Amino acid sequence: MRSVVVLCALVLILGKEVRAQVKLKSERPLPIMAWSGIPEGETNSERFTELKEMGITVNLANYSSADVMQKALDLAHSLGLKMVTSCPELKSDPETIVKRFMNHPALAGYFLRDEPVRKDFADLAEWAKRITALDNTHFCFVNLISSINTTKSDALGTSSYAEYVRTFATEVPTRLLSFDFYPILSQGIHESWYDGLEVFAAEAKKASIPFWAFALASSYNELHPIPTVAALRLQLYSNLAYGAQGLEYWSYWMSQGLRSAPIGLDGKRTVVYDRIKLVNTEIQNLAGVFVGAKMISANHTGVVIPKGTFQLMSLPSAIQVFEAEGSAVVSTLENGANTFFVVINRDLNTVLPITILGDKSLKRVLKDGTVVAASSYASTTEIEPGDVAIYMYPTKK
Repeated sequence: MRSVVVLCALVLILGKEVRAQVKLKSERPLPIMAWSGIPEGETNSERFTELKEMGITVNLANYSSADVMQKALDLAHSLGLKMVTSCPELKSDPETIVKRFMNHPALAGYFLRDEPVRKDFADLAEWAKRITALDNTHFCFVNLISSINTTKSDALGTSSYAEYVRTFATEVPTRLLSFDFYPILSQGIHESWYDGLEVFAAEAKKASIPFWAFALASSYNELHPIPTVAALRLQLYSNLAYGAQGLEYWSYWMSQGLRSAPIGLDGKRTVVYDRIKLVNTEIQNLAGVFVGAKMISANHTGVVIPKGTFQLMSLPSAIQVFEAEGSAVVSTLENGANTFFVVINRDLNTVLPITILGDKSLKRVLKDGTVVAASSYASTTEIEPGDVAIYMYPTKK
């Protein structure tokens, strides 16, 4: 009898501990899109299921006709996926196509163009206006050119990258901006990546337009290595730290000329598939941090910080001590009743020791979304290469 009582008491104690754990919740998943998604000839439930199982929520693909696009949208809907998509008729007769598909439950947006220059904006604006005149629920999607040089952009038709983004946001009614940069190089991290991310995030914030941002899922030349988990994390978490509200991968399906992709030329999964699946799972567990978040500040630590960025000089009131023994991205994101202090190890090769002390309100958000008191952990910890540590405290009213 005594053993039964002890067992019951233990169950009660464990039950209380389980109940005490709180997980962040999000009203919706973070959009994660695959560019160069499933080819038209592979439009079947097995391939769409495979895409979904990698953690993709949105498939971007162009189709040869409206009827083929219909088949893909119907299939996506049956599996709970969304589509950003296009067909030749969307350009030649947008009104007919919009009326046909605007109420389709799998439609997320209409794909218009990749990497336009300034002279293309007027045509894109006219096209987008014809679409939005009938459908102002779904976005028109245009991916902008990479910010390799943020101050001299003659090739873009503007005097700066900031002007390029600002002009596009002003003239073309897309309701969504797309930041394109593949920063992970065999010799390190591209020096202009964070500079461009600073500019893009600032212009998106001024325009009050959300933005999505890329990570490289493939290797398209010898300058870009096959993506590792650390490289994927660094790109994705940095984008989110700067306020991105959606993530994109290029390319999902390998094509001639690429060196790797999640799905190879033979249609089989490569090593990259499971790496992306792992990171996507992590990110969706943290959707409660990032979905709907507003970037308050993004700063950097280290002896040398990336050009165009700002050194961390001050801390939120809930954090009394913060030290990073190396290179980090440090972002503050406000999301309703909670504010998040996001620390990313900017080094792809070395762990980052950090020390953090806060008041009683400071919590730590674990990788599965569980929230615990920050004091449950030692004040000094380590962040793996490219990885993230997230802390939470009440938003100051």
